[in-house]
Amino acid sequence: MSAELIAVLAVGVALAGLMLTGLRAVRVEMHDLRSDVGDLRERMARLEGLFEGFTGRARTEPAG
Repeated sequence: MSAELIAVLAVGVALAGLMLTGLRAVRVEMHDLRSDVGDLRERMARLEGLFEGFTGRARTEPAG
C-alpha cells in the first residue's frame, strides 16, 4: 500500500470518529431538550389549572 492510500484511509477513519462523537453529543442535547419541554408542559398545565380555578370557568376542549 502506498503512503497516499494510508493517509486517505486514516483521514477517513478520523472523520468517521468525529462524526460519531458529534452525533452522540447531538443525541444527548436532544434528550435534554425533550426533558426540558416535558417539564415546561407540566408547569404550564399546572398554571392553566390554577387560572381555571381562579376564574371559575370550566375547561373547554377544542373540537377536532
